[in-house]
Amino acid sequence: MKKLTIAVLVLVLILHTASVFAEIKKIDGLSPRNIQINHAGLNPSAEEMIAQGISPTTGRKLSRIKCPDTFTGTAVTGQYQPFMVQISNANNGVGNPENGELYATAPVNGSYADVVYEACQLRDGGQSRMSMIFSDTIPDYVGFVRSTRATHPRIRQEWNALFCTSGYTDADVPDEWRALGVKNPASKNRNEKDPGIVYVGDAGENKPWKKYVRRLKGIKDANNELFLLKDLLENVVPEDHVPANHTWKFTDEIPVNGDRGEIIYVTFGSKYDTDSRLEYDEDENGYIRYVAVKNHMDMPYRESALIGAENVDEKTSTGLIARKVRAKDHIPGNTLIFNNVIVQGITMKWRGGARPDPVLTGTGNADYFMGGKHIAGVWERPDYDSRTVFYGEDGNEIELQRGRTLIILMGYNNSGTDVSYE
Repeated sequence: MKKLTIAVLVLVLILHTASVFAEIKKIDGLSPRNIQINHAGLNPSAEEMIAQGISPTTGRKLSRIKCPDTFTGTAVTGQYQPFMVQISNANNGVGNPENGELYATAPVNGSYADVVYEACQLRDGGQSRMSMIFSDTIPDYVGFVRSTRATHPRIRQEWNALFCTSGYTDADVPDEWRALGVKNPASKNRNEKDPGIVYVGDAGENKPWKKYVRRLKGIKDANNELFLLKDLLENVVPEDHVPANHTWKFTDEIPVNGDRGEIIYVTFGSKYDTDSRLEYDEDENGYIRYVAVKNHMDMPYRESALIGAENVDEKTSTGLIARKVRAKDHIPGNTLIFNNVIVQGITMKWRGGARPDPVLTGTGNADYFMGGKHIAGVWERPDYDSRTVFYGEDGNEIELQRGRTLIILMGYNNSGTDVSYE
């Protein structure tokens, strides 16, 4: 018995040592992969999946989705009408610890997003932006809403989703909307009968949705805006708006192919602002995002919960209603857990030397992290009106784990950007 106990301890030590010194592999995001694509058509429509009781965005059973009483969404109404919202990633989504405000600018109600896109916002990698798609559960309010670059209309187009933003670059974005056939959100012809589908906070003084935007006092500008999604959906959204067919394939099986992929290291170029590490949690069958914080241990990516934000304070100079929120009114909420992490290799170009101009059509490499495994594949999108289809190593459309998905748009052609894993 003593010899057996010693043998077991030695085995445990060997396994632990192997885990500690697991090989870190760097993804080659640029070299073409020899994968023959079996071109996919459209999957069953959202309505067909909902009729089967399945979410078209997460593959979850709608009857099992817990939804707060003040929320709406597919799990409540049985209707599919996704919202895409531009969300701040200031200080990597945990707030400003130097001012004692950890999680102060973390995404408000962000844990309810079905799909999250992360894209670099500055050429030096010093800022990224989260684009969150809410569908299964649409919260009463979300934040903190930030501005748009050319990247984001191109993402939104494949969903034809409703879109909330806090502004945009005049040099790029209005032309993007026009090129994609979407009503220019800067148009002065908006009215209650024709509100469109793009809602802009800081340009909303004379728009029909202005009362559904809140600016919070006590938070620095650019990270202080909330949108009341539920009220927008129920009172402003055109009744005849039809989102695109964007359903994915899902499976209940944990991947068996591929190599070990339990930890992912994402490098955009700024340790404390954009770089992150995602670690697989077997109990959750998902990846938890961690970020480095000065004078702290690495912190998990969590949403910000607001206390006392329901009290109306006063109107601002722009006519938007402000509410008092102080640093102590923030408490960390739920941790955001992603059941699928997709690293989509793209070509990132730049306008004026600094503004993102990504190529999101054509083909490129894609790497999938699911169930603690890494699978190499490719993606394809023929034009901006088509959905991006992700293909596995066998050339067939990849089957995702049921749950939330993080899509990281990685411009490997930029120096200093890479993804590695172990």
